[in-house]
Amino acid sequence: MKILLVNHGTASDWGGGDGVQIRETGKRLQQRGHEVDMVNSDAPQTVGYDLVHLFNCRTLASLESQMQACEASRVPVVLSPIWIDLRRALWGSRGTFGAIHQAVHSGATSDTSQLLALRERRLAVQLQEGFIQASGELEHKDDSYQNISSLLNRTDGLLPNSWLELQAVRSDLHWTGDCFEIAHYGVDPKLFLDANPEPFRQHSGIQGPFVMQAGRIEPAKNQAMLCWALKDTSLPIVLIGSTKNWPGCAELCRTIGGDKVHVIDHLPQELLASAYAAAAVHVLPTWMETCGLVTLEAALSGTPVVGSTFGHELEYLQNDAWYCDPANPESVHKAVIDAWQAGRMSSKALNLKRRVLSDYNWENTVDATVRLYERVLAQRKR
Repeated sequence: MKILLVNHGTASDWGGGDGVQIRETGKRLQQRGHEVDMVNSDAPQTVGYDLVHLFNCRTLASLESQMQACEASRVPVVLSPIWIDLRRALWGSRGTFGAIHQAVHSGATSDTSQLLALRERRLAVQLQEGFIQASGELEHKDDSYQNISSLLNRTDGLLPNSWLELQAVRSDLHWTGDCFEIAHYGVDPKLFLDANPEPFRQHSGIQGPFVMQAGRIEPAKNQAMLCWALKDTSLPIVLIGSTKNWPGCAELCRTIGGDKVHVIDHLPQELLASAYAAAAVHVLPTWMETCGLVTLEAALSGTPVVGSTFGHELEYLQNDAWYCDPANPESVHKAVIDAWQAGRMSSKALNLKRRVLSDYNWENTVDATVRLYERVLAQRKR
């Protein structure tokens, strides 16, 4: 097969799991003898390909343009939606950041009325267009979900990253198709299994145990809530990720945590693997993950992981992780402390490490991907 893998045009400015998924999928498709090109483009050149695989339906304008290009050349389209309820995620990420920002700059040392309202899902969050509620209900008219739904129903097949994501696509976007495969995320054991913690300790100068969060530092990833939840502890916090898109988020984290918060803008993968190995806990109290690749990478390194109750991580982590409500500082605090105290030799950490090694690898991801490709092409020939 000749296949084109496409992410939205600004993907390289943001980084993230979708880019990793494209790279690892493309590499393994090539290893299996397929001809593969990979681009970040809102107007891809699709003529001459047997199939186009789009990634990420969250950027509506990009998806519209990409679909137009595919339909113009009559090439079959597979889509990895990487879908989360964007409206509820927007409420959570902007509401949490705003409430913590207000608390910090008013000099509050405990939860403010806004944080309490956030926790109880009573907070109305003001956006430029109007207010949004915890349910995702908007004050203003917004056709984006309807438009995304229409585009999804014009594809030839979907490749969600979990059964929970598939259900969310059906519930939120009313996708009614039956041509799909579930392609769970993978992790590369050559990089993350049993990495050596010493290179990161030498690089950072941090010798003792610490709480870690990897990923872009931004409201959606919720690092400010992690720092707020642990502000009355002595636990060091290491945040590893780009600050360029939301520099104010990193500054807020530093303001909350002072010297115990260490912000590291970027690490090559070998040093990131070493950081996982050095960490006592990895936490992702996020509003925006189908399942964070960083959580699976940390788990493969043997680090106890804290996941979010918002999103689709439950399918991957099951009962082998600690969970926190990303709107509740007490929940985040308790999950981190429980994971820290349980340690790397806990049954949860060991069970999850084994399951990630056996179940979540890119070969399995590409097996499911190829099955869907072949099914879509067979249907087109009828």
